[in-house]
Amino acid sequence: MTTTRPPRPGAVPPPASRRLAWRPVVLGAVLFAGAGGLARVNTSASAEPSLTSNSTTPAGDVHAQVVALLDATRTGAPPEEAWRRLGPGAVPVLSALVVDPSAPAARRTLAVASLALVDPTSGATPIRAVLEDAKAPAEVRVSAAGALGRCLGLDAIPTLITRLQDPELQVREAVAVALGRLGGQQARQALEDRLPVEERALVREALQRGLTLVEP
Repeated sequence: MTTTRPPRPGAVPPPASRRLAWRPVVLGAVLFAGAGGLARVNTSASAEPSLTSNSTTPAGDVHAQVVALLDATRTGAPPEEAWRRLGPGAVPVLSALVVDPSAPAARRTLAVASLALVDPTSGATPIRAVLEDAKAPAEVRVSAAGALGRCLGLDAIPTLITRLQDPELQVREAVAVALGRLGGQQARQALEDRLPVEERALVREALQRGLTLVEP
């Protein structure tokens, strides 16, 4: 009968024993690496932004985004790029805000300028309507005077001429300058005709400024 002797201290185990010894270590490393790789894949998948989440924006969301963009703007109209990101759905929202008497005047003023920027063709009708609305706030109508010229060009002159007799001082001033910027003989004649009968000094100054802007 053969008796198995225990290994002597410091003895080197045979090759088979060494292979068996490192198997658990390798297996553990593989499992750890696999778990780590899976974790990284899951993390990357969760961090990857969705490319289709904003492909369609409900109308209510567009309205909220338009209002937020207008209210966040301090001076002038928001840049065209900002409106391009919102898409064509912003145009009807802006058109509605321009003529909405319940909207804050500052928001309506910016809506007028923005509408003339992003869609002057569609914007001409509501902008003309608010310019001719004597009940609309003066600051909104002042914005509309300049915006109508940007929408229609020389075709805006007849509407603007009628506003040279507007009861609002600020509107008459804005119209005088808008006519001067559009230029042409019709605008020049209207400014010259209004100058001697205008009683308010500030409006007369605006008429003079408009005449200096008219091209000869």
